[in-house]
Amino acid sequence: MHLMSLGKKMNFKSKSLWLFISYLLLLICNSFLSFSIIPYKDIWKYDKVIHFSEYFILGLLYINALYNQDLKIKKMYPLLFISIIPIVDESIQIYVPNRVASIYDAFFDYLGCYMGMSLYYLIYRYKNG
Repeated sequence: MHLMSLGKKMNFKSKSLWLFISYLLLLICNSFLSFSIIPYKDIWKYDKVIHFSEYFILGLLYINALYNQDLKIKKMYPLLFISIIPIVDESIQIYVPNRVASIYDAFFDYLGCYMGMSLYYLIYRYKNG
């Protein structure tokens, strides 16, 4: 199964693409959970680290999926797509009981995502010249 994307075919049989999609769905589903059983004081001290870490992993998986697709990733489309995800994630939390949307959480989401993508890119360039 193929889909035309950015002038080339996207291979939906790619394991790296499905790993990214699965992780993305896990993040989005996590936004719908209330977490009313977890005491806030126990998680608040690690909140920003958790946001950074989960989006760092997402950034790594995303750029890995793109590189394995052999798409023209120099265009802005991949950055636009990945930039929407933290906004959607935080927006969902507005409507979930016992959850709070935060601009600081979104900032650490973006920071983690772009750091993960940058690290992958640097390693890829180092290995491939």
